[in-house]
Amino acid sequence: MVTPGKPIQCRAAVAWEVNKPFSLENVEVAVPKKGEVRIKMSSTGVCHSDLHDLEGINKNYPFPSIFGHEGAGVVESIGKGVTSVKPGDKVVLCFESFCGECENCRNTKTHLCKKTHSVMRTHFQEDGTSRISCKGQKLSQMNSISTFSEYTVTSELNVAKVNPAANPNILCLAGCCIPTGYGAVMNTAQVPPGATCAIWGLGGVGMCVVMGCRDSGASKIIGIDVNSRKFELAKEFGCTDVINPEEVNLQNKLAEMTNGGPDFCFVSVGLVPVMEEAFNSSHPQWGKTVIIGLTNVGETMKVGIWDLIYGRKLVGTHYGGYKTRIGIPKLVEKVLNGDLELEKLITHRLPLEKINEGFDMLISGETLRTIIDFDMKP
Repeated sequence: MVTPGKPIQCRAAVAWEVNKPFSLENVEVAVPKKGEVRIKMSSTGVCHSDLHDLEGINKNYPFPSIFGHEGAGVVESIGKGVTSVKPGDKVVLCFESFCGECENCRNTKTHLCKKTHSVMRTHFQEDGTSRISCKGQKLSQMNSISTFSEYTVTSELNVAKVNPAANPNILCLAGCCIPTGYGAVMNTAQVPPGATCAIWGLGGVGMCVVMGCRDSGASKIIGIDVNSRKFELAKEFGCTDVINPEEVNLQNKLAEMTNGGPDFCFVSVGLVPVMEEAFNSSHPQWGKTVIIGLTNVGETMKVGIWDLIYGRKLVGTHYGGYKTRIGIPKLVEKVLNGDLELEKLITHRLPLEKINEGFDMLISGETLRTIIDFDMKP
């Protein structure tokens, strides 16, 4: 089938309204405009961030929409002026762009592209329109990429070209899960050798935090989760200890295990009480708590001013602090070298037709990480 220069009819999972299941629809994906690329999707992840938006975490989210912010595929065609990729290139889609030219992209203090960051938050393309339509209606594109579609269009600034030896059918996790968790350790916390670390939540992101702590040379890596079935795998990834918080007084136990409290606490759970628990469990004089999980837009957490004055620190992390089109290809090399055990993170693979089942498993905690493989048959 010859597709460059022509609209493409394909299948996609459409979210017509808040808190409703995805509907498998036939959609039309437009020809990429100047500076844009069209991607044939190979895989996409089922992530809590999609679930949060589907459940209404952001009251201003523009429905109807095609969700999905964690994906990988192959460039099908390019628009005018595109120079960084060509048809046939394997790419990871990035929900944060990197132009390499603006003040922010040239600054080591942030990874948020000043040119397009605010545009990505609108869930449309740079010109304020969408490239995907269904039943005569334009659909918003989550973070301007929309990976829950067999084909999608986005800016070339939102795709990272990766090693052609990589397998795009499992590579989607390099678009969110891996950089978010691993980067929280490497870039945001900058954990030194010998440190003590505690991780709240042992889902896909939490396991990537564990691998980051392991690779940083942490002396004690404590995994915390209410689902004890995750503990064996957590130990394989690098946990030295595991705790079910329902079985102990967690703050006292951590203080006992780490001589007063962990040096670093990471929270991949989107619950404010858990975030506050982690902060209060960190070492009173130098503990650093890194917030990874999302809450409802506008929610706040309570921490003691005197705790901050005496030395506890609280920071957030977004995308692990990676400048995406530079950092993600390097992470893919770690996957190819076996340093980051990507396939161990994937507990379920489903065809697009079963995407709602994937989210049911996410809600129930049945899965560590589920991916949609676009080549799988229902």
